[in-house]
Parts: sequence; structure tokens; C-alpha cells
Amino acid sequence: MTRHTTRPADRLHGDAGMTTLQVAIIFPAVLLWLLLIVQYGLWWHAKQVADAAAAEAVAAARIPAGTDVAGHDAAVAYLTEAGHLSNITVTVDVGTSTVTATVTGDAPQLVPGFDWGVTASSHATLEQFVPAADR
Repeated sequence: MTRHTTRPADRLHGDAGMTTLQVAIIFPAVLLWLLLIVQYGLWWHAKQVADAAAAEAVAAARIPAGTDVAGHDAAVAYLTEAGHLSNITVTVDVGTSTVTATVTGDAPQLVPGFDWGVTASSHATLEQFVPAADR
């Protein structure tokens, strides 16, 4: 009867368990990469919501009877419906010929350790009624 014996040096160079070790090392990195992709999507959507809210604020404030309060209320109403932002700040400035709205907030945070804040700004000239005789 032949007995097969292995030397200690042969056992150290075997491939047994390598797949488990590779998965244990690579899987967390792949999972983090996937979470970052989803986090970017959440940030992008929050940016689009902030852009739309700023546009709503400008649209409400630039009409002849519009005010900065009307613009602020329009943006807040839009953000309430759309959601996806926290720590929201809406600033509407109605000047002599232009109106500017700025919306800032935080996107939902899936991956901790990063600042996922968004800022959107919109501006336009004020609408003015011009009588037919002056056109």
C-alpha cells in the first residue's frame, strides 16, 4: 500500500480557498461601487428637483403682480410635492428689472462621509405690461 504524504511546503502553495478569499476582498469594493452609482442617481435627481423649484419660484415672482413671497411659496409648494430634499433654503430676490431664485438642500444620503448638497439658481427679467399705444 502506497501512502501519499504531503510536505508542509506543498500545502502552502495550494489553490484551496482562494475563491473565498478573493470574494471576501473584492465583494465589499464592488458593493461600495454599486452604492456610489445609486448615490449619484439620488444626487442627480435632487439636483433636478432643485432646478425645477428655482424655475417655479422665478415664474411666480416675475409676473407683474408677483412678489418674492409668491416665488418662495411656489418653490416650497413644488418641493413639498417632489420631496427628495432636506435642509431646504429658498431665496427669492426681486430686483428692479430681474428676479433671481436660489434653492439649496441636501440630497438623500446613502453613502456616508460625503457632502451630497445641491444648489440651483434661476433668473429672468421681470415681465412688464406695455400698453398697446406704447408698443
